[in-house]
Amino acid sequence: MKLTTENKILFSRILTRSGDQAWDFAVPLVLLMIFPDQLKIAALYYFLVKLVTVMSLPKLTSFIDRLNRLKTARLGIALQLVGVIVGTAAIFQLSTFSSEVFNWDNFNASSGFVFLVLGGILSSLGSGFMDIAIANDLVPSTINEKDLSKFNSRLRQVDLLTEVTSPVIAGLILMLDQPLLLGFFIVAIWNVISFFPELALLQSIFRDRPDLMEKKIQIHEFSKRTIFEKLTLGWRAFFKEPVALVALAYSFLWLSVLSPHGVLLAAYLKDGWQLPEWGIGTFRGMGAIFGLLATFLYPIAEKKWGLLKGTRNFIVYQTAALIIALVCFFQAGIFGQVGFLVFILLSRIGLYGFSLGEMQIRQIGINANVRGEVNGFATALTGIATLALYGAGALLPTTEDFKILVVGSVVFVGMGCWVYLFWLRTTQFKPKSIELEP
Repeated sequence: MKLTTENKILFSRILTRSGDQAWDFAVPLVLLMIFPDQLKIAALYYFLVKLVTVMSLPKLTSFIDRLNRLKTARLGIALQLVGVIVGTAAIFQLSTFSSEVFNWDNFNASSGFVFLVLGGILSSLGSGFMDIAIANDLVPSTINEKDLSKFNSRLRQVDLLTEVTSPVIAGLILMLDQPLLLGFFIVAIWNVISFFPELALLQSIFRDRPDLMEKKIQIHEFSKRTIFEKLTLGWRAFFKEPVALVALAYSFLWLSVLSPHGVLLAAYLKDGWQLPEWGIGTFRGMGAIFGLLATFLYPIAEKKWGLLKGTRNFIVYQTAALIIALVCFFQAGIFGQVGFLVFILLSRIGLYGFSLGEMQIRQIGINANVRGEVNGFATALTGIATLALYGAGALLPTTEDFKILVVGSVVFVGMGCWVYLFWLRTTQFKPKSIELEP
């Protein structure tokens, strides 16, 4: 049976997401295996990877607007492939370090960490690049606008499926530690192998639909400017886009510790409330289930209220759920704790529903010839929010300080809701032509 273009996109998404999730799960655990109780090494690794990704992704994604889609896919997959290979070699080098205490003066340790960060940056850039190239460029050029909400929901279901299953499978594989790091190398091989069928699926799409491979390519005077000028002017140009405030509203939602799979909330539940690991793990799994529920509700809401108002209802619902969670948080006793966790789970329906609406608004609201660059800046906004969140966690590190982070999270989600409502009242948003081919 011949696969449809839509199914090829979904299968390629499963391959890339499963590998990404397994890799992201395995790296910090292996670092802790090599350097026990050295959590700061893993924290520094993720901070540096995220920082460089945020700074570089908008420039990198501009290539999406200047290359044909086949070359774009090859570039994104190549970045991920090289990133995983370099990262794997770096982990092997770090494992040869004889001491369990990280020492920057040791060549094996310091150079291994540098190459690990380099691999992480390449992998992260490739993953973000491919996400934008597929979800924000290929999909709106392939799927009819009336079918976008259903297809986007299926994409998000794939993401949630891999978010739940890949870490579990990777965790079981990591238990194979004889010889040393055998499980990690199996995860690395899994990730590397996944890139080849992913590329084959994308190539088959362009072979069946050669009209999708080529697109209007424009070379601007802008490309001759320095990197600093490109970033400065790029941000100015981004905020002139009709959908910029929608992306800004979404980025505010990332300034929240109230996420079932968030590191800061998990640490508080363990240290502050003394919840067992199985309880925290169950809570995280339930978060994915409630997110999955949103993917089924979103097409119904979009059909009933339309794209803009349906998206509005999801973010208003999320804000209301988190306000109730905040009230529960300051209530003493088991009922306050249960209420806090329950309303965080309920808020995930609003978050995932709004994220689907925000993605669809960007898909149909951005000119086809600048999709890569504009979506790169939109993705960078959420990266900046993540950095700010971890910075706040570093400045407020104690369990007692967590209540400040909870209040701040609700405030920022409320700000995101206000920004979207403001945009909704003032916008004259009209979807751009998505240049669908017959």
